[in-house]
Amino acid sequence: MSLPELLTAMPYCDHLGIEVTVAEDGYAEGSLDLAAEHSSVPGRVVAHGGVPYALADTIGGAAVISLHRAPTPTVDMRIDYLAPARANLVAEAEVVRDGGSVAVADVTVRDDGGARVANARGVYKTGGGEGETAWGGPVDGE
Repeated sequence: MSLPELLTAMPYCDHLGIEVTVAEDGYAEGSLDLAAEHSSVPGRVVAHGGVPYALADTIGGAAVISLHRAPTPTVDMRIDYLAPARANLVAEAEVVRDGGSVAVADVTVRDDGGARVANARGVYKTGGGEGETAWGGPVDGE
C-alpha cells in the first residue's frame, strides 16, 4: 500500500472524506469533496471551520510523514481562514523546516475553483527518545 493510500485509509480521513493524493519528499496534496454533513449552515453547504482545518492538518502531516515514514503527531496548528468554503477543497503542503524533533509544514487550502480558503502552518513531532516513535513507544511497537 502506498503512503497516500495508507493515509487516506485512516478512519478519520475516511469519515470526513479526505483523500491524500500525493505524499513524497516533504510535499503532499489532498482533497475533500464538500457535502451537506460538512456544513455549519442549515440548508446550505458552507463548510464548518473544522473541515478545512482537518484537511490542512492531514495534508501537512502527510508531507512530514513522507520524510520520516513514521507517525508524526501534531504539536500545533495555526490557520487563517480567508474565505468561506462552499465547494470541494484541495490542499497542498510543503515541509519548510525538518529539525531534530519537530518539523514545520506550510499548507494552502483552496476550493476546486482555485479560490484560497485558508493558509495554515503545522508543527509536527518527528521523534521520541532513542529507539522510540514520536508517540513515546518503541519503534517496533512492543
